Amino acid sequence: MAIYPELKGRSVAITGAANGIGEVAAQSFAAQGATVYLLDIDGAGVERISAGLRGAGQKAQAVQLDITDEASVKQAFAAIETGGGLDVLINCAGGYGRLATIEDMDIGEWDRTVALNLRSVFLCSRAAIPLLKKSKAGRVINIASISGRTVHASSSPAYGSAKAGVIQFTRFLAHELGPHGITSNSISPLTTLTPRVAALRTPEQVEKIAAQVPLRRLATSEDHVATMLFLASDGAGFINGATLDTNGGRVMM
Repeated sequence: MAIYPELKGRSVAITGAANGIGEVAAQSFAAQGATVYLLDIDGAGVERISAGLRGAGQKAQAVQLDITDEASVKQAFAAIETGGGLDVLINCAGGYGRLATIEDMDIGEWDRTVALNLRSVFLCSRAAIPLLKKSKAGRVINIASISGRTVHASSSPAYGSAKAGVIQFTRFLAHELGPHGITSNSISPLTTLTPRVAALRTPEQVEKIAAQVPLRRLATSEDHVATMLFLASDGAGFINGATLDTNGGRVMM
């Protein structure tokens, strides 16, 4: 993975850091020398990971929160401010409970999925803005999805709709925060071989999706994290309001 010396000493908050892409992101930014705040509702999970990072001589702190709850988010970012401020926010948490159709989805499932994937990005971004305005290299990186770009496979209508909302919300952030020197961009991953995805899909389903990708494989967490590192770097300082499709060419827009 590329090395970005400028990230050393910067402060990075990552939601959904207890597992999957968020966990790999936390490990990777810490390896770059950044101070990493691992945010997740799974307090024991992020504490375990952050303890491991500190044991390796890296700077990491676990913060337990419910990203869909306004009060919990405010408390978490107040703690980050006390800890020394923030340079990069990565809204990585998200997901859905099952493959579904519009017809068989009840309102409760819809609301929970939209809250987890879109409301959370609004709450965390809003709470982070005052801190990012104090940074000389402010960045917001939102994790959307190929499901927010197109309907490409069985998924969740609520998830895809929420992720499309994340992409548009990112543009609003870019427009509003650009005058403060803060860039805001999103990443739209392909189906990624995380433990959550492995639990939702059969090996046959995974193989079918991979066969539709020009590179003939699904993404790994490292594929997406490499893009996050770049967007957080000085080299991406003039990229703002963009969506980078880390999907192996499955969807070209």
